[in-house]
Amino acid sequence: REQLFKSVEPRVFTFSYKFLSRSAAEAKNVRAIIDRFKFHMHPEISSGGLFYIYPSEFNIVYYFEGKENTNLNKISTCVLEKMDVDYGGQNGFQTFKDGMPTEINITLQFRELETLTKERIDVGY
Repeated sequence: REQLFKSVEPRVFTFSYKFLSRSAAEAKNVRAIIDRFKFHMHPEISSGGLFYIYPSEFNIVYYFEGKENTNLNKISTCVLEKMDVDYGGQNGFQTFKDGMPTEINITLQFRELETLTKERIDVGY
């Protein structure tokens, strides 16, 4: 019996967050978080405008009680490849007096940059 091994796909990690702001000021802080993620997930354009410069890289670590949680797998360096933002929740779209939504849900999808091997799995990835 023969089989052809083609490749190993980089792992993808998805994280979802629900922000329930108690004030318009808190909602603006959530908006700033979204803007930072959006900024860092996109590439830059080179000075001549001919090339894209790679987007920001993320190093994600799980913590428990102030220390790295070794009960969960490690995540290698990633890029943020997808972000979904949902303004409003199950009760519909509601805003503060200035128009800022009272509920914002975001989903972030990160993709590892390295292809994992048995050696990396052995050290916790």
